[in-house]
Amino acid sequence: MTVKELIELNQMITDINITVRQNGNVLLDQLNIGPAEGENPRFPTRVPRDPKYAGGMNQHNESMYKDAAYIPKSVNSWDDGKDYWQVKVNRIPTKWLDLEVFEWSVSPASTVCYSSPRRRNGKENFTNVNFHGERIDITALPNGESLEIKQPKQTDIDEQLAGQMSIEDLLEV
Repeated sequence: MTVKELIELNQMITDINITVRQNGNVLLDQLNIGPAEGENPRFPTRVPRDPKYAGGMNQHNESMYKDAAYIPKSVNSWDDGKDYWQVKVNRIPTKWLDLEVFEWSVSPASTVCYSSPRRRNGKENFTNVNFHGERIDITALPNGESLEIKQPKQTDIDEQLAGQMSIEDLLEV
């Protein structure tokens, strides 16, 4: 499954964090986009400028590492002031959409962004209780890599099933 296919499944996504990792472990790149996730934090994540520098994050060489991408752009119609939820996939850079998903998780999105709160409820100190946006964290594989699904050999299956009861035996058919 690609990042685009995954994001299109949930129209409530308002913030996206995509982390590219080699074999699911070594950090290669990161994209944070959305009104809350896209704000540049005080201490941004550092990613290697080139894959050959991956894995040596204890070095503080500016020529080897850069800040992760932070884009404070809304990716949902709801954040644009609409009365409905719709993910705007076209606002996400294309190179990130074609990556293969390794793992993902969803959590409630922040109701308060660094620059401004999400849709006040008409009162100064109260946020909108109708906000149900979600934040998705995706770990993706680098371009060109995909998950390998290993099919078990028939001999392995036969060994596991040897001596086990079948449904016919249970029902005495």
